Amino acid sequence: MQRRKKRVYFIFNEDAVLGLPMRLTVSLIIGTVALIAILSYILNPCLFPGRMIISVNPIVATISGSEPENVTFMVYVNTTDGHPISGASVLIRGLGGAEAGFTDHSGKVLLQIRVLLEAGTQEGYVDISVKAACREPFEHQDMIKIVKSNR
Repeated sequence: MQRRKKRVYFIFNEDAVLGLPMRLTVSLIIGTVALIAILSYILNPCLFPGRMIISVNPIVATISGSEPENVTFMVYVNTTDGHPISGASVLIRGLGGAEAGFTDHSGKVLLQIRVLLEAGTQEGYVDISVKAACREPFEHQDMIKIVKSNR
């Protein structure tokens, strides 16, 4: 019995060899674009963040003396349609005090800060900063006025 040798033939295709790097390059570019799109959505899920309406009560607060005093503010955070925004981060700071909190389901938070007007000054201002998911951040310097009473 004679054993026959099998012959293996290779087909040489020059187009496939030249086209392979081009296909890899195109696949790499498409994969990179897809990865960037996925990461940008994960990091910022809102393509068009909405605005917020912020209201503070009182907008002008009065303190009596030259000693540090606690001042309480009610902050309301709503959409431009008037719907409350829950879970918004609210920060009030200035005049030596600061306080932060999150809005409840009705879009409000109660914050109390300890303020002190310097000797010789009759008024000062407090800043407010509000951040919420899918909303443009709100920052306003000197939004709240603190006045020393003339007693």
